[in-house]
Amino acid sequence: VSRGTPGFVGADLANVVNEAALLAARKGQDKVMMADFDEAKDKIMMGTARKSFVMSEKEKELTAYHEAGHAIIAKSVPGADPLHKVTIIPRGMALGMTQQLPLEDRHTASRGYLVDRLAILMGGRAAEKVMFNDVTNGAGQDIKVASDIARRMVAQWGMSILGPIHMDHTEEMVFLGRELSTQRPVSEETARKVDQEVSKLVMAAHDKAIEILTKNRAALVAVARALLDRETLDGCEVDKLMEAAGSTPLTPCIPFKPHVTQKPPAGPNDHAEASAKADGQPLPGEGESPNPNPTSAASPENPAAE
Repeated sequence: VSRGTPGFVGADLANVVNEAALLAARKGQDKVMMADFDEAKDKIMMGTARKSFVMSEKEKELTAYHEAGHAIIAKSVPGADPLHKVTIIPRGMALGMTQQLPLEDRHTASRGYLVDRLAILMGGRAAEKVMFNDVTNGAGQDIKVASDIARRMVAQWGMSILGPIHMDHTEEMVFLGRELSTQRPVSEETARKVDQEVSKLVMAAHDKAIEILTKNRAALVAVARALLDRETLDGCEVDKLMEAAGSTPLTPCIPFKPHVTQKPPAGPNDHAEASAKADGQPLPGEGESPNPNPTSAASPENPAAE
């Protein structure tokens, strides 16, 4: 849970636990499972799953290849965060989602990590280009995020041929928590070079994604078809599909570890019950009629218990 909730404060985590408990209760479970926490986290971060949302078969296929493209790139670049899951179930405004979770808290990022991140973001658009020789507006948010990362690499973090020079001065109103304006205290020529370097980074990432997906086209098709069939895949399932298609995943697979309830130590009552069973005697409460008005379990007559 902690790996999937970076930056969450106590109230956010309490909200996740509450949502998970509600989901488990709706399913009639007596325990909250890891899958319930995962669903609750996605609901809070991405919005409620719109399972009744109707898409045409063509759009669904496009979405499957788009998300499969992100997943294949995430598995094909060294040093990327492990793939957690990929899904084509719509949430909020998104028609699908590819989620990566870091192995540990990350406070800094190297240039190589960021370049690979740009390639992963371009993976969806690249998959559309490789499979359909066309592109859609589905990659709009990916392009926006990639462009922002590339501009910061060039103008703030000194990760381009322009050198370690800070070229963006952003005035912020702290109490609003957002940017107010951005000034460019540099010449027009330098600003033009910054734009060129940003474009180079994004286009290089796009070309890299197309190259990887072209090489791993069979794996791309296999993952997309599995998404159309099952709608959601975890990282280990993507690994198996890639290996079956002749591709080699480069990032580790981190499977879910479901909680296993340990049996409590036997008490004196347990020994008495075991002896009664061995003697063929009825146990206390056996044969008694059930309580006609239960109050400790959720039921249609007692919705408050839920």
